[in-house]
Amino acid sequence: MRKIIFTSVLISLSAFLFGQDIIIDFNGAGASTNVDVVEVVNLSNCTSIEVPGNSSLNLTTGTIVGINNPINVDEFLVTPYPNPFMGNTTIKFYLPNKDNIEISVNNINGQTVARTSRELYAGIHSYKFTANKAGMYFIAISGGDFKQSAKVMSRGNSLLNTELSYQGNEALNNITKSGNDIYSKDFSFTMGDMLKLKGVSENFATVQTDSPIASKTYIFNFSDCTDYDGNNYAIVEIGNQLWTAENIKAAHYSNGEAIPFIEDDNEWANLGDNDLDKAYCFYNNDPASIFGALYTYAAATNGDTSGTDIQGVCPDGWHVPNNDEWVELIDFLDGSLMAGGKLKSKCNSLWNAPNEGATNETGFSAFPGGLRDYDWGDSYGAGDWGYWWTATQDNQYPTHAWMHYMDSSYPEIFPYSQFKSQGFSVRCIKNTD
Repeated sequence: MRKIIFTSVLISLSAFLFGQDIIIDFNGAGASTNVDVVEVVNLSNCTSIEVPGNSSLNLTTGTIVGINNPINVDEFLVTPYPNPFMGNTTIKFYLPNKDNIEISVNNINGQTVARTSRELYAGIHSYKFTANKAGMYFIAISGGDFKQSAKVMSRGNSLLNTELSYQGNEALNNITKSGNDIYSKDFSFTMGDMLKLKGVSENFATVQTDSPIASKTYIFNFSDCTDYDGNNYAIVEIGNQLWTAENIKAAHYSNGEAIPFIEDDNEWANLGDNDLDKAYCFYNNDPASIFGALYTYAAATNGDTSGTDIQGVCPDGWHVPNNDEWVELIDFLDGSLMAGGKLKSKCNSLWNAPNEGATNETGFSAFPGGLRDYDWGDSYGAGDWGYWWTATQDNQYPTHAWMHYMDSSYPEIFPYSQFKSQGFSVRCIKNTD
């Protein structure tokens, strides 16, 4: 079979034109070793491309041109991400040879706030810089003839200590292009851009995010996530958890039992705040809504009050996450202050402006699906807000259960206790063995 390489052409207005071929290949694992197609979105500039899974994606970024002769980008590049940041940022760079490397971080007054050194082998290395105070910081990396620098802007986080820590390294792949048929397709890419890659194999779909700075092979670990109605949900691994990367829209539980479907506003408003009144709907009664379905708490959990591993509306092998599992996700993303931005979708017209802090660097792709109101029974808030049920009831108020909420105007994610007859979205999390 011929292997096709899609070439990405950089259009840059910066003072330097970066040059390095990054060749990306794709493999499948788990439920399928085949990759049919990969949907790639550049989350930094909101361009996209669709690549056959048996092809390579060639990100070509030209040659560095400056006052001096062209230099190798591998000896130049240092990429802090995110930038600006709140809490911490990851500093990545490529080291061409084994060396003793020192990294120091100075504030705008020239004071050294963090410094570390160690022997590093050739490869791509990552450090995490955490800043307690807001302001501009200057990063200097040096060792032998190797020197790099960058600057980052911190929004500060008084709950954290200022520190610099080594995170690890990545191996580089050897690339052979001889004998391949080469086709070109424009796709804007600049070093440091964040990509979201969705690999699809028949009924399976897995999402990854990455900011590649060297050639590599992405392995999509496919897992079945199909409900009774035949809806196949994309999945994404975040930390040690595997989540659905889209909202649930099941009309039946896994045993075939139909979930009551309510369109009338008055009928919805008359639902009780209990564990018995199951109902679902679509925003503005539009079954084609990209936001998925909205469920009462009783419907989301199928009336299960145990609070742990509740399957509810989720496919077999998956369950409605409890509040502790949501907190684990938020903690992995360095806390609630910025977690919402890391989870919110971008590069589409779903969230209304300003979609504050949205990077979707996790690939979670949280949609602003709005709600179905418990009091008036109407739908509102799509584009501005997204709400997701947990499986956890409020022990203090039996008419309430816990949910998590994101807002277009804030980068945070907020936990709230709400009436059980509210219509909210649902995400699922994979069962652990």
